[in-house]
Amino acid sequence: MEIKKFSPVFILVCMLFVNCAGKKKQPTVSFDEAKQQIKSNKPFVFKHPGILNSENQIDFVRKKIELEQEPWKSAFEKLKKSRYASPSYNAKPYQIVNCGSYNKPNVGCDAQAEDGMAVYCNALLYCFTKEEKYAKKALSIIDAWANTYEKNTSSNSRLLVSWTAPWIANGAELLRYEYPDWQKENENQVNKLFDKFLPYVMDETMPGNNWIQSAIEANFAIAVFKDDKPLFDKAVERWKFRVKTYIYESSDGPTPIKTPGKSDEQMKDIWRQNAQSTAYIDGLAMESCRDLGHLNLGFSSMIYAAETAYQQNVDLFALEKKRLTDFMELHGSWMTGAVKVPANICDGFIITKNGNKKGIEPPVGGGESAWEIAYNQLHDRLKIPLPYTKKMIEDKRPTGIYKWVAKGETLTHAGRVF
Repeated sequence: MEIKKFSPVFILVCMLFVNCAGKKKQPTVSFDEAKQQIKSNKPFVFKHPGILNSENQIDFVRKKIELEQEPWKSAFEKLKKSRYASPSYNAKPYQIVNCGSYNKPNVGCDAQAEDGMAVYCNALLYCFTKEEKYAKKALSIIDAWANTYEKNTSSNSRLLVSWTAPWIANGAELLRYEYPDWQKENENQVNKLFDKFLPYVMDETMPGNNWIQSAIEANFAIAVFKDDKPLFDKAVERWKFRVKTYIYESSDGPTPIKTPGKSDEQMKDIWRQNAQSTAYIDGLAMESCRDLGHLNLGFSSMIYAAETAYQQNVDLFALEKKRLTDFMELHGSWMTGAVKVPANICDGFIITKNGNKKGIEPPVGGGESAWEIAYNQLHDRLKIPLPYTKKMIEDKRPTGIYKWVAKGETLTHAGRVF
């Protein structure tokens, strides 16, 4: 009997295309890509699910819920009570979303982001309960927008799309690998939306504050869902630069690294915001003197982006561990009321939310911040002491799903080190 010999390229391609028995679908790699991987000896295959949530993570949380262990039990109950996590949720798709500054005008502003939140919440509930009604609801919301939406207009277009895309990407990514009735058409519907979202997300002329951090989060999420390595590499490049323009370290020089296109005077105005002046100390952020609400939008998206990179074996947490740690402990000390804001920092007080001129009133300062993801990456995995952050997390557990980017980290990431 003749034994056929196969080339290494053919063998690798076969291995990469094998779909093992079970519910998980494996990522595909083209023949040309397979040859290139052998040539470079540095294969890159996207891990799925692999945006904010991994398969191991979902299984870990599911077991904690089944055992009724805290804080996952309370966080799961909070998710179920959310108005975004319901099989009776009604999507409100718009053909043209017209969203101005502070939602003025508001033609679909809330609907676009909230419907994205509902996709993720229902997808999570499906993963944890296996009740098909949640998966069907999430997919129906995606279909409603994919079949209706054309574009965003007005000043907040880039920001709103950057908020919306990660919610949809995270929900769709989970269903693609957890829901057995997921179809290729479902993937096409998601990509139809993302193709329209990408120009807004990739616009580098948007403000360099929380806007660009949300855009980078969206960049990562879309890249992973699409298995787009160049788009993923661009997200990594953007994150590495923008973390330095958003959080200050003395190693950057006497003043923060400039946001592209901004003058020295503009940079002063951006960093001092509501204050007359501020000194620059390790861990201070671009929006520290503005208010904690906007600051948390920026930092949360920054961490969600880094977590997505980590799922794909790119460790941005280790790369910027000092910068991130300094930020968390500095603001954690203020937000728990353990340390008073120094007089030379933001005029001696931090505004809890926009319009509040009284500063933090401990221990409620910081809104719904938890930073569970950053904590388990920097403390639990990299073994960096974070006492103020730990206290803040314990004070705020369990956090839930909130506009515009807060993704209920207590449920999905508490105690997780994989």
